[in-house]
Amino acid sequence: MKLQGKLIINALISVLLCLALVAYIITELLGMNAKNQNLVPAMLKVSELNSNQIQTQQALDVYSFSMTAGNQEAVLVLLKEGQALIKELNDGLLETVEERQLIQTVQTKLQALEKGAAEAMTSMNSAEAKRYSARVRGIQNDIYSLNEITRERYTQYTLDLENDIQMTWQVALGGAALLFITVMLFNMYTSRQISKRIRLLKEAAGHIASGDLTQTLPEPKGKDELDDLSRSFGQMTNNIRGIIQSIDTAGQRVDQMAQDIDRGNDTVQAIVQQVSRTTEELSIGSQKIAEDLSETVIVVDKMQSTFHGNLQATSQSAMAGRDVLATVEEGNKAIKEQLRLAEVNRQAMSEVEQTVLELEESAARITTMTGYVSEIAKQTTLLSLNASIEAARAGEAGRGFAVVAGEVNKLAEQSAQSVKHIYAAVNEITESMEKVKSSVLQSTQLFGEQEQATGQTRQSFSAIRESVERISAGIQQLADDMHHSSQLSSQVQHAIENISAITEQSAASSEEITASTAEQQRSFNEASIKVKSLRDISAEMHQELQRFRL
Repeated sequence: MKLQGKLIINALISVLLCLALVAYIITELLGMNAKNQNLVPAMLKVSELNSNQIQTQQALDVYSFSMTAGNQEAVLVLLKEGQALIKELNDGLLETVEERQLIQTVQTKLQALEKGAAEAMTSMNSAEAKRYSARVRGIQNDIYSLNEITRERYTQYTLDLENDIQMTWQVALGGAALLFITVMLFNMYTSRQISKRIRLLKEAAGHIASGDLTQTLPEPKGKDELDDLSRSFGQMTNNIRGIIQSIDTAGQRVDQMAQDIDRGNDTVQAIVQQVSRTTEELSIGSQKIAEDLSETVIVVDKMQSTFHGNLQATSQSAMAGRDVLATVEEGNKAIKEQLRLAEVNRQAMSEVEQTVLELEESAARITTMTGYVSEIAKQTTLLSLNASIEAARAGEAGRGFAVVAGEVNKLAEQSAQSVKHIYAAVNEITESMEKVKSSVLQSTQLFGEQEQATGQTRQSFSAIRESVERISAGIQQLADDMHHSSQLSSQVQHAIENISAITEQSAASSEEITASTAEQQRSFNEASIKVKSLRDISAEMHQELQRFRL
């Protein structure tokens, strides 16, 4: 797998784990909300049914005192409303068997009450209407029991909700810690493996730059860009080592041949000085020198071809270095894309945090409205107290009004109790939102740390690029040195060709040596100078090769 693919998989694993953790938290919150889907509406409907029965009792009391058509219609309307409320409770709002049994009992009693009250009102029987008014209290007792059961279920739901939130918070915190540790360990392992391989390349390149060609890299087993670079680096080292050995061997041969030529010139000098005695020996010596020079020319031609091949290999290595730079640039682009995805995740967490803040504002508004309801309940209590006082002053005539005032007072007390429960529920919701908000802040911090780790990876890629650029520069310098050595080899070939021409002239002049001794002496002196120049060039080339260790 390519290095870019490994880095992309690393980033995807981190993102998927984060999304899984967020999905778990959201699922748990939705599940908690689903548990309360019918409970609160059921409690409200039970409270409405209780209020309806209180009003029904009051309406029957009023009707027993004043049997008018309007009062009769009011009683019938209230009874119909009670049946409608029971129907709504039976339509899935009540969940336990005990609750359903109680509401069936209430429904049965209410149907009997409705039938009996209708007959009493039809017959205009005040005493019977008063008796059915008293029977309403039995229905109210059942409704009270139903209300207590729903309150107990709501209390249990509140405890379960608190436990679920605590468990969700603990799981989310543990998952976040585990996710952080896993991602950090995986990133540290990946970066350590990459930096280790790059460090080996850097150290080997440093040794080669200092002239030590004995360094070898372990055989790579993978197929990513760094493994390809290691293989290319090893091939380049072997090629350079072969080039240096070839150049050193050729230099030694050139030096040996130059020494042979120098010795031949010395011999020729002796022959020239003793020309009268060794003319034939001089001719033989010149022929031998010509043969040696021919062989030298062939060797130099081969050396020139070797220089040309090595120069091409070095140029290809430089091109490979540029390809590596392009690959590193692609890696940098992948890191930039990872940073962009991390920024998108951070924005999503910001939106979650904003949603939590809006929920807190909604809870505050509920608290404010509940305060208004509590104030209204207090005022209602005061009004019912005043009404009771006025009814007491009115005596027997205000007795019915006193009953109404008492029921209003009870209703106000129940409203005050409901306000307290609402206050408690809102406080619990507010505490839950604080915990969710804390979890969101922790997730945002984790995203920041992930961005920091990605930035460090990007810096590592920059360091890789700088190292590869230095390697490419070293290879280019080597190519320039090889080109220079090729030019020196051409000079050597040219010098040998000159020596060969001089030697041929010497062989031709040997037939006329008696008449041209002085001319031949000058020619041999020139040949000695050329040979010295050739030996100097060979010595320079050998000195350049001494800085390489094979």
